[in-house]
Amino acid sequence: MGVLQDFFTYLHHLSQVIHYALTLDPRLYAYVSANPSANWLVAGVVFLAGASTLLGQSVVLFVNRVRRGRFLFSLALNGVMYIISYLVWGAMIALVGRFLFSDPPAWGSVIRLVGLSTAPLIFGFFILIPWMGPFIGRVLNVWGFLILLSAVEFGFQIGFWQALLCVGLGWLLMLALHRAVGRPIVALRNRLWRRVIGSSLDASTEDLLLQFAQKGEAPVVLQRGRQ
Repeated sequence: MGVLQDFFTYLHHLSQVIHYALTLDPRLYAYVSANPSANWLVAGVVFLAGASTLLGQSVVLFVNRVRRGRFLFSLALNGVMYIISYLVWGAMIALVGRFLFSDPPAWGSVIRLVGLSTAPLIFGFFILIPWMGPFIGRVLNVWGFLILLSAVEFGFQIGFWQALLCVGLGWLLMLALHRAVGRPIVALRNRLWRRVIGSSLDASTEDLLLQFAQKGEAPVVLQRGRQ
């Protein structure tokens, strides 16, 4: 019973963190900082964001008739990959902050704050909507960027423009790191992905639905749309 109670307590705290993040509520940072399970709460937010984003791209899995076990594994894999990518992203911002500001917070605190900015991507499954999906994806990314700026402002105790500079330089550093050492990692990720589902995620929802319809295997509604 104790384990079950701890689990439901964790879910309650996680939902509270997500609510604070989505509404840009300044109580978010104090709430996370004071919570003994802060790292697990942030990991939960990032994991859900990654899994939901993949769910929004699940038409790829549908077209490839991925079995239930592999589908769940794919969701988990994408969630873990999001956690890793945001650990690196947070480390880059923390590194930039150490050069720009005299009294930056601890590395772990910055990484947690960056992880919270993924909260809007919990709605990533909406990118599955044909034609509207890319627009929804941009809205979610802008939303997350605003949370990130707010988090950096709070964490470093700086103004908006300083936070924007810190985030921008961190992004450039992340881009340089990706070009230097990221390609082999991305190649390994894509190879693993193809091994799991037999395809990649670089096609749009519309392209995949059209490809599926051309095979004569799409739902009747889709096939009628092409006649």
